[in-house]
Amino acid sequence: MGRMLALIGVVFTILYVVFVWWLVGDRLQTLQGMELNEVGDFLAGAFGPLAILWLVLGFFQQGIELRQGTDALRLQAEELSRSVVQQCEMVAAQKASLQNYERSLEPLLHVSVGDAAWGEGEFYIDVDVKNTGDYCESVKVHVDAGDGDRDPLDMDPLISGGSSWVRVEGLDEWGNCKLVVSYKTRSGTSNSQSFTVSHYQDDDRHQYYVTKHPFLS
Repeated sequence: MGRMLALIGVVFTILYVVFVWWLVGDRLQTLQGMELNEVGDFLAGAFGPLAILWLVLGFFQQGIELRQGTDALRLQAEELSRSVVQQCEMVAAQKASLQNYERSLEPLLHVSVGDAAWGEGEFYIDVDVKNTGDYCESVKVHVDAGDGDRDPLDMDPLISGGSSWVRVEGLDEWGNCKLVVSYKTRSGTSNSQSFTVSHYQDDDRHQYYVTKHPFLS
């Protein structure tokens, strides 16, 4: 479009110069006898329309360039928006990959109750913890028996396929309780898995069963 405007300007300029030459060409010799201000008036009158033509063409050319600049900015904004979306998708994918990796390092704990009896004037249960997942350490068993805060019970590190046990004392006879097993994974992340220990009676026999709570979101 810019070349078209330039071509139009050149064509009209040539035609206008030819027209001016046809109009005043035989009187150009009289310019030598004119005063300078009269020569200036003549040139202004002769080439004023030509200047206006190029001014109008320049105005249109500037409008075209502004539209092109606006289109370029819009394309850049769209490209930047797509880039931001791609970066967000990459971050989400990396986050999901990291979460999957962290989950692969989680131990898979199974809790059961072994012995449950009276000893030294207190009712106790032996809690067995087995790990079928990844290695974990700094293992502690937190007991909530509804009788206030208790100190956590330390356990040995649990390798994959390993097990350990702790004795929980001072419980109500055949009372229910909640257990939270906290630990650190191989990556150093702290996490926990929780369980509910419930009592039931089968005929005249008292027993416990353990329910595990979901821990992976």
